[in-house]
Amino acid sequence: MRAVVVAFPLLLAACHPASADPMTLDFSWRGVRGCVTLFPNPEMRLRNIPAGATSVTLTLAEGTREMGGQNIPVPSNGVVPSGTIRTFGPCKPGVYEWTALVKSSTGQVLTEAHQARFYPADETAAKQ
Repeated sequence: MRAVVVAFPLLLAACHPASADPMTLDFSWRGVRGCVTLFPNPEMRLRNIPAGATSVTLTLAEGTREMGGQNIPVPSNGVVPSGTIRTFGPCKPGVYEWTALVKSSTGQVLTEAHQARFYPADETAAKQ
């Protein structure tokens, strides 16, 4: 009986969705031309997209200043090609952050991921 008492919590921890790897978002400013009104997004890579995800809302921000975004279907391979969406573009050097909100077919947010990088240097930055 003692083995069951010890094994059961371990089994629950292994099967619980919180133990799954979190979704991540990555992109690069390399080759991106800023200071354009309708800025085409750089290529973005989403990893560990949860099951049941049907759409993703991608938004760009500089600190608290939102620069726009768009909702698109979740790409089957996790790659959002450059130019898929348009926002206001980065112009002055600083930290800009992309956010991905992944939603179910009912619009429920399943998870989110953030990636902040210095523009135009491309170094990753801590979330502000």
